[in-house]
Amino acid sequence: MDKLRKVGLTALAGTFAIGSAQALEMSASGSAGFTYSSKDSDEVTGERFSFGDSITLSGSGETDMGWTVTASYELDDGSSPFDDQTVAIDTGNGTFKIQTAASSGGHHDLVPNTYGSASYSLSNGVGSETGKHVADGGTGTTDISYHNADIAGLGVVVNASPGATGGTDVVLKLKKADLIDGLTVALSRGDINPSDPTNEQTELTMSASYAVGGLTLGYTSYQSEYSAAGSADTEGTHIGASFAVNDDLSVSVDRSTSDRDTQSVDEETTSYQVAYTMGSMSIKAHLTKADNVGYSSTATDENKALAVSFSF
Repeated sequence: MDKLRKVGLTALAGTFAIGSAQALEMSASGSAGFTYSSKDSDEVTGERFSFGDSITLSGSGETDMGWTVTASYELDDGSSPFDDQTVAIDTGNGTFKIQTAASSGGHHDLVPNTYGSASYSLSNGVGSETGKHVADGGTGTTDISYHNADIAGLGVVVNASPGATGGTDVVLKLKKADLIDGLTVALSRGDINPSDPTNEQTELTMSASYAVGGLTLGYTSYQSEYSAAGSADTEGTHIGASFAVNDDLSVSVDRSTSDRDTQSVDEETTSYQVAYTMGSMSIKAHLTKADNVGYSSTATDENKALAVSFSF
């Protein structure tokens, strides 16, 4: 019996080996461009120029069941050769994704921008409440999610990832485009670290955008509440507007405010942005300022950047 079991396992392993050998043809893509950025005059800026340092390998194919499978792997500078990794399976009745980027767990933010939202600018060196005006969503680095663009007229995303301190983070996102002409609304809820009484967190986000002509207005409201008494519950808002001056030039401004129960002042961040396209070349710039950084009334911060990129 042991010999038969070994033979069976060997044959099964060979079958899997043959199946895994069916390689997907991958293509590589990168970018051509550079960014110049600077901070406050009293901060150490260091090297002000930066370049895109990643190459993305991607490809897709169709299974015998008619499903479309797409894979994407980003080679990036860092401790690991890979950064974002995604495998998506489109069944025709929705798409399942497994990814290390964990971006499917982030909540909707419909505020428009031409360079990147205030939260993006924050993550590039301004303020300390990076993204806190928008719920963080799943805390795990790897997640599984289901996407369907039309369930009873709603775009639906359900995301699950391991909680950072316990249980499974679950985020549900709903989105309705063209509720009326030009109006899009979104609602999302996240249950974070549900099995850890000291870190269990509930996130709620509501967002809307309205476009008329070249003008788009956006608003996002966010709240995060912890189950433990005396925790630093947070509320935030993000508002902004963008305007397409013409086919090549767009400008935008957005402002985020973060209010924490345990602090006496709110952190506020404002970002001014512009984007211009000239043939295959794009130029983007932003100036972002933060007040009451880290909820300190005496702390301010600033960041500005110019990015040039080329398409071929």
